[in-house]
Amino acid sequence: MKYPEIVSLIPHRKAMLFADRIISVEEKTGTVECIVKKDNIFLRADGTLSPEIYCEMIAQGFGACEAYRRIQKGLTIDGGGYLASLRDVEVYSCGKSGDILTVKTEKAEECFSTHIVRGEVFRGDEKLGAATVYIFMWKNGEIPQTL
Repeated sequence: MKYPEIVSLIPHRKAMLFADRIISVEEKTGTVECIVKKDNIFLRADGTLSPEIYCEMIAQGFGACEAYRRIQKGLTIDGGGYLASLRDVEVYSCGKSGDILTVKTEKAEECFSTHIVRGEVFRGDEKLGAATVYIFMWKNGEIPQTL
């Protein structure tokens, strides 16, 4: 399956774009690839990746897959979103420059404009980290009003 380029699906650009390509998209799950480039702003002096980036990779992976799902349904991807909260963050190991990471996401729930997503980050078969991320999203360019 040929998927659109990530940059056509999410608003992130270099230095904050970490997702490189979609590998697969299903109804509630998605998988993206993230290549850790030598100019990654989350690389530490020792060449290892600061693990808090895993949460952003999960959010970007979900955002790209969700945008693709909307396109497939004939819906607009006008709007936006942001990573609003984190839960159950787990870190097992740090990636490093040159690594090709696989990020798997699964939409657990949607409550109003917030998507609750469980994600995992892998280097090959090794799980590097996982988290539940809460992503606030709006559609059609209009941020929903809150009380």
